[in-house]
Amino acid sequence: MKSKKTLTLILVLVAVLSGAAFYFLYFVRTPAYALNQARLALREHNTAKFEQYVDLQSVLDNAFEDIIKAESKINNDNLFSNPFALGILHMLKPSVVNLMKQEALDRIAAKPEQEEKVSDPVPDAMRRNLERHIPLDKLSVKDLKLNKQEKGQATATLVLHDANLQKDFLANLLMEANDKSDWQVKKVSNLSELIIQFSAAKKAKQAAANKPIMERLNQSVSTSEVGLHIFKESNSKEPEPQQLLLASVSATNKTKVAINRMYYDVTILDEKGKELYSYPEHFRGSIPPGATVELETSKKLNALLPDDKRLMSLDMSKLKGRIQITYIAFDDGNVLSPNTFME
Repeated sequence: MKSKKTLTLILVLVAVLSGAAFYFLYFVRTPAYALNQARLALREHNTAKFEQYVDLQSVLDNAFEDIIKAESKINNDNLFSNPFALGILHMLKPSVVNLMKQEALDRIAAKPEQEEKVSDPVPDAMRRNLERHIPLDKLSVKDLKLNKQEKGQATATLVLHDANLQKDFLANLLMEANDKSDWQVKKVSNLSELIIQFSAAKKAKQAAANKPIMERLNQSVSTSEVGLHIFKESNSKEPEPQQLLLASVSATNKTKVAINRMYYDVTILDEKGKELYSYPEHFRGSIPPGATVELETSKKLNALLPDDKRLMSLDMSKLKGRIQITYIAFDDGNVLSPNTFME
């Protein structure tokens, strides 16, 4: 009887040790384990542990390129066709990535924010501009799922929830096993698309919030069709003639109070109604109730800018213009102005 109890105890110990061996020899070398450890490192504010499972340098190196791609799409600006601008960006990339990495580590470590002097303000400004696209402070992780694992690579999906936008977003993670057989997150493979989705969601929320005020702005002033023309201005001081984009439109005050200041956007559309070009303008003066004024604007075009160069090559007679009033100040002190979306 005693020998049976001893045998049972030995079998239990073997099972426990086998399970422990499986855990340490297999599970700790899996992508799922790495993701869980990265999550715990964030909770524990353990930067060393976090960097063991997330290759911040790789993630941010890739993020730099992806954010530029996203900005180009959001602003309808083909920055990648401008080698001069790209050259400058890539010169600044190491400084920007280093600043982003240090701030990420400080946030993980929960260090208090301190005002610090930046030796070069340009990379710092770029870094802050890149970071504003995804509101990390407002995001929470709803779910994490390992999708696929093969040949030293794995993919996972992170379900992020933005409490401010009340919307979920999916971040696709690319993971790789390093030379120590530890798995690390190397890249957010859909970052460009993710940024564009955040931008669209912000604009949609802003548009919904501003819909009543925009309707009042549109009812307050009526505008005619926009006349468009590109004028070549010869100047002896310039090696080449300057080209000016001229836009003219009639604006009528439909309210019962005089308007003394007005801001508006001039937008140029192609034959299919797609937006090609847009710039802000303003009017200062007086538009009495029921009165009409002619708004004449001119904008100097620069062939070094891709959007300007493209516009200069088009037949303006085939393009259409649109005016959107964005701000009105009245003589009685009232103002109509949409709220700016807060990041």
